[in-house]
Amino acid sequence: MMNRIEEPLADLLERLSLEPVDASTRPGDDLFVGHSPPAGNNRIFGGLVFAQAMRAGQATVEGRGVHSAHAYFLRTGDPDRPIEYAVDRIRDGRSFTTRRVVAFQGEHAIFNLSMSFQVDETGPSRQVDVPVPSEPAGEEYEDGILRAAAKQGMQVTREQLGVGPVQIRVEDGLSMNDGGGREPELRAWFRTRGPLPDDPALHAAILAYASDMTIVVPAQHPMEWGILDPGTQSASLDHAIWFHDDFRIDDWIYGVHESPVLKRSRAIGRALYYAPDGRLVASAVQEGLMRRRSQAGGRD
Repeated sequence: MMNRIEEPLADLLERLSLEPVDASTRPGDDLFVGHSPPAGNNRIFGGLVFAQAMRAGQATVEGRGVHSAHAYFLRTGDPDRPIEYAVDRIRDGRSFTTRRVVAFQGEHAIFNLSMSFQVDETGPSRQVDVPVPSEPAGEEYEDGILRAAAKQGMQVTREQLGVGPVQIRVEDGLSMNDGGGREPELRAWFRTRGPLPDDPALHAAILAYASDMTIVVPAQHPMEWGILDPGTQSASLDHAIWFHDDFRIDDWIYGVHESPVLKRSRAIGRALYYAPDGRLVASAVQEGLMRRRSQAGGRD
């Protein structure tokens, strides 16, 4: 019997095992169906849609690993409805393969993803090095959420909150509504809460899933309000991730985050992901909506 730590990972793996279905409703595409539980805001977690779309695209490619994925979040997803992932096999070249994945709920597209795959190829190599600590340390992500909830007067226990499928430890603590004063930077460790199969495509999809949880958080570090303040409206707008080298997300991955700009209610977050041996294995950039409700004027 699984314990409460293992169950969230088992649930994630089940949700990333998409069901292929008859594509007659969308001729010319490969069609898969996925499901999502409600996130804390009763919406679908964008990182899960990203990961499911990646798995749909990966299911149509053999012998090549994804090297980049570029996504746009188009509409708020409804967790009570299934999601159809339509894969367009745009191109199969000698070195590169391209796929387009659109996630639908009913007639409405809620998410659009472009993916590129490459044959395994050697060539010149260099990277930006950072000192990777020898041991993971930092505040557990869920403890930071509980602190933010307590500041809002919410009585939420650790048992009620539970844990996510990916363990995240944030150096210097997770700041979601701590009143500013920090640099727009964040460093954190990521690891699934249990072992995974030897499937590089699955590890890539889960890193994409986890990256959505932290990548724009440092954008509000210098501000006097937080991303979880009642007066803040936030959402992912677009997200890109590049994969540079082999890695395992069931071993620790060290994420170095920064946010160079927050303007016009849009924040940029950037992250470099390092394996414990110091190899730079992936990079990501996300633009996120970060709007103060007093300035929103009733907009969506």
